[in-house]
Amino acid sequence: MPLFGLIAEGPSDHAVLENILLGLFEDDISDDITTLQPIRGATDENAIKAFGGWYKVFEYCRSEDFKGAFQSIQYLVIQIDTDVSEQIHYNIKQTDETGKKFSPEILIEKVKEKFEQIIINEFGQDFWDKYHQRILFAISVNEIECWILPLYYADRTQGITNNCDYKLHQKAGKFEKEYKDYDKISKGFRKAKTLKSSYLQNPSLKIFVESVIAKNITLSE
Repeated sequence: MPLFGLIAEGPSDHAVLENILLGLFEDDISDDITTLQPIRGATDENAIKAFGGWYKVFEYCRSEDFKGAFQSIQYLVIQIDTDVSEQIHYNIKQTDETGKKFSPEILIEKVKEKFEQIIINEFGQDFWDKYHQRILFAISVNEIECWILPLYYADRTQGITNNCDYKLHQKAGKFEKEYKDYDKISKGFRKAKTLKSSYLQNPSLKIFVESVIAKNITLSE
């Protein structure tokens, strides 16, 4: 069975996740990665709006497709940005009662707790207990563009969580929110040495990468 099934906001996020996984395993594991949400054919803007986005990530995790995916895929990677976490249906505050901004670590835990509750509400506690160890959360604070910044910056910009898309465009040049463009601008992650030096610079990327490493996954699984 494929090692990884990707549940993400859009195809551009798939590209980044795939390159990170390729770098982690120092091998071409393309055949061990499949995309679940959105469908790979959703590459144009209208299709992404119809089939992708953060709301669709939550929706997919309530679906029978999500439930059935564990029968044919070893690990499910759930990716979502936190930039709009305070919107209705997402409903996760980014600050505490005093107005202090949550750290990436705390915000990520709150998002993970939301997914846990969604899955338990839909499929029950027993289902969660059986399968949650096979879920890898790729929670990008505040957007996945922040993860790519260490490939292009050598200063403190590597670890920022705001205005990441703007900063990325300054260094990576012109690119669109498409799979091929994000595959290109994040291809540096395919090299294990580059990935290792990069992920340590961004808190939410570090959490995701280290969660994968902690599984001790081998290609023979």
